[in-house]
Amino acid sequence: MKGRMWELSIPLRSPFVTAAGRIAERRVVVVSVSDGIETGWGEAAPYPRVTPDTLDDAWRTLERGSVLSPTAAAALDEATADLIARRNGEPLYSSVGGVSRPIQTSIAVGLDEDPVDRVTTTGAGAVKLKIRPGDDVARVDGVRSAFPDMTVGVDANGSYRWEDRNSLLAMDALGVAYIEQPFPADDLTSHAQLRDEIVAAVALDEPIDSEVSAIRAIEAGACDLLVVKPARVGMTAARAIHDLALTAGLRIKASGLLETEIGRAFTLAVATLPAAVYSDVAEASWFLDGSTLGAESNLPTGDITPSRRPGIGFDPDPTAFARYVVAESDLGSRIWD
Repeated sequence: MKGRMWELSIPLRSPFVTAAGRIAERRVVVVSVSDGIETGWGEAAPYPRVTPDTLDDAWRTLERGSVLSPTAAAALDEATADLIARRNGEPLYSSVGGVSRPIQTSIAVGLDEDPVDRVTTTGAGAVKLKIRPGDDVARVDGVRSAFPDMTVGVDANGSYRWEDRNSLLAMDALGVAYIEQPFPADDLTSHAQLRDEIVAAVALDEPIDSEVSAIRAIEAGACDLLVVKPARVGMTAARAIHDLALTAGLRIKASGLLETEIGRAFTLAVATLPAAVYSDVAEASWFLDGSTLGAESNLPTGDITPSRRPGIGFDPDPTAFARYVVAESDLGSRIWD
């Protein structure tokens, strides 16, 4: 097995602001693994103040295998899943147990963006509004007025406390589909209590970083939706968490970490699994001022059906992303030990 990695720094079309902070560029590590015939692709996408690791952690893990980085491990697992699917001549979604069906695109709207304008400009089929105390009910009401039939979700990134729940109840009354991570990641009790007070689904994101944490959330009765991010846990664990949710009678939301087309292809595959009811599938160009493709992405606007081509459905082109490369290297030999 041979591997290669590229550190990319891609500017955002506009800064993305959430309760967790503000970013103006996306730094990721794209990886490829080859058996000499087929090549699989993955992406390590540490997100500032959201994932426990940094881009430097991911790079060192991939280069030397000496620093633990969850997103680096996830990237290798993604690349392996892509490689296996390509070897078998089947699309990634089929390889992991999904079915070909239209998936609704959804635009995540940052706190400093006009949500109505973003939805109108992108043509997304659904919207997830980033919220925080004080920046919440009016945003939902505005989108509801402009798009009364649209699926609207909200994501607080853990910024609320129990005493803030009146705002959460008000957004529930406006008909949001789900409220994602309203309370801090370690406060499963408040999430469980909120489930008893609202109609909207309670979704857990930040705590779901492994199968063990998913079991803990399920046993605590803390959510209706488990947010499954292959960029955080890899495809193997993503499927396992999905199966845990399905067995427990819960559902999942497929999501990512603001990746390039490569990482987003894995979110798309997770969105085809039986328990998936919502997703954050979106065109990379809605956020990033750059591409890893030399051709059109397989993620157009509107409802999409995953490509039937083997693996992730397209071949990333290093020449297409060359101008965003900060560093390039072979994957360390320890990765294959």
